Amino acid sequence: MQIFDLLGLVAVFSVIQSIFGVGLLLFGTPTLLLMGFSYSETLWLLLPCSLSISFIQTIGNYGLVQAKKKVAYISIPTMAITLTIIITYDQVIDISKIVGFFLLSIGVVKFSPRLQAHLQSFIKRRLQVYYFIIGFVHGISNMGGGPLSILMSTVYNDQLKIRSNIAFFYLILALFQLAVLFIIETGTIQTYNFFLIMTSVLVYFLTNRFLAHKVNDEKYMWLINVLILIYGALAIIQ
Repeated sequence: MQIFDLLGLVAVFSVIQSIFGVGLLLFGTPTLLLMGFSYSETLWLLLPCSLSISFIQTIGNYGLVQAKKKVAYISIPTMAITLTIIITYDQVIDISKIVGFFLLSIGVVKFSPRLQAHLQSFIKRRLQVYYFIIGFVHGISNMGGGPLSILMSTVYNDQLKIRSNIAFFYLILALFQLAVLFIIETGTIQTYNFFLIMTSVLVYFLTNRFLAHKVNDEKYMWLINVLILIYGALAIIQ
């Protein structure tokens, strides 16, 4: 894939993440896997971009972040262990099907009020277990954004607080994902990564300046959920 193709993909998914809090990893991961990239290559390309947007979103509303301790004590160790296993056995594990399974699961839950109610009830009763689940899902598939958004929507009512806590969560997870990759992988951040980062940051500022306030969240979330189901199906049947 040419660098310009990557820049285009990063730009599109950065728009989604800038508005809804998730997008770069949720859609970028299956897209790159479907195009033939390995899981580790996909992470090297997407994580720095996601981290950059999350950092900007976090520093502007850090006072609204309340998920700090649980991320550190529960989600990070779980994510680091599962990511290490997946990267180590990348040659024998069909990561695309794992990603597809979680995407379909996220999409089904998003379209089912009954399942959402059951999941929200579980979150309220077993919050620490749910933080463990997010770390597990994110480590083996990079799809932690789905259950993460459900968690934050359950815990908080204010949209700004929801997005701020999602951004912080993404920021910390991305930092430790990159740390794991640096330790167990021979790859590293390449020169073109900086062009991808610059693109994602520029798109973030442009989206917030000209587009974000015009988007109806409920209307476009339906479309996002349809795309999640489509990506999930494609990842499984490839």
